[in-house]
Amino acid sequence: MNRKKRQRLNLIVEGQLAIVGLDGIEIWDGADLALLREVLTDLIEREEYRSIAVNLESVKYIPSGFFGMLYEWYENGINVQLHSPQPNVEQMLWFRMFFRPQNGLTFFLNDEAVRDHTPGQQVEYHRQKFTSDVDATALIDAVRLDAQPASS
Repeated sequence: MNRKKRQRLNLIVEGQLAIVGLDGIEIWDGADLALLREVLTDLIEREEYRSIAVNLESVKYIPSGFFGMLYEWYENGINVQLHSPQPNVEQMLWFRMFFRPQNGLTFFLNDEAVRDHTPGQQVEYHRQKFTSDVDATALIDAVRLDAQPASS
């Protein structure tokens, strides 16, 4: 692993909760995810932590593979939290769909709203949940108007 990145890795333990962060790294890449996976796997498997958190206070973009990694642990009974996410991270679809606020800066991974749904039911749930404020008919009409060829 890149020595500079490893030096920026920050680990805080609060009782049974291990909080990991990559200080000052705004955009995570594959190497960052590999480092996080390595450290979190060690905390979960060797140190036997059942609650983990990732500090996102400086992060502006995260690859979607990050969520897959967290969700895999969540499905295995690990309590997963995200701390201090930036507004653009909060707007990522996976974040909006699966993370619930606990207090001002802490969000818990929770899929109870769709856990037992079929894939079709999950799609419908998320369509309603995340597009309920959008007037779909007006949006379609606006797209159609813009798509009309200009008259000569």
